[in-house]
Amino acid sequence: MKILLKLLPILLITSCSVSKNTKTIHPFSGGSVGCGNFIVYKLTEDNKEYVSVVVDVSSIELEPRQSYGIGKSDVVKVTRKKYDSEINTTLCNDLMPEKRPSEILEEVASDGTIELLVSEPELEKANKNEPYKATVILRNVVFETVSIDYLRLENINVGWLPG
Repeated sequence: MKILLKLLPILLITSCSVSKNTKTIHPFSGGSVGCGNFIVYKLTEDNKEYVSVVVDVSSIELEPRQSYGIGKSDVVKVTRKKYDSEINTTLCNDLMPEKRPSEILEEVASDGTIELLVSEPELEKANKNEPYKATVILRNVVFETVSIDYLRLENINVGWLPG
C-alpha cells in the first residue's frame, strides 16, 4: 500500500504531461484578410505571421454551417507561416513590394476542426458567384510545434480575386 501511495503522484504527473515539443498559442490577434475562391488569413499583431485557411469550395455545396476535420478532408487546408518582416500587404494583393518578406517557418495543421458559417443572404451571393462574407472557426488545431485551442475569423470577405 505504501508503495502504491508513493507511485500515485508519479503516475498522475506522467498521465497529465503535455508534449514539450508542442505548446498552445494564440498570438493571432492582428487583422483578418480574405480573398480568392475561399482563402482567409489571420495575422499576428506584428503582421509577421499568419494562419491561413484554404477551402476548396468548388468540391462542396456551401451550407449555412459546415464542419471538417483537418487532416481528414481534402476540402480544407490550414497552414501557419512566419516571415522575417511584415507580410500583411502581400496577402490578397497582386502588387508586391520590391523586397518581399522571407519565409522563416511553414507548418501544415495535422489535426483539429474547422467550422464554416455563411448566412443565408451571403449564401445567395456565393451561389451567384459574387463576393460574400463567411466566418471561420478553428478548434484544437495542431501544428508540428504549436496548437491553437480556438480562433474565430468573423465575417471575412471571400469569393473575389485581387486585381
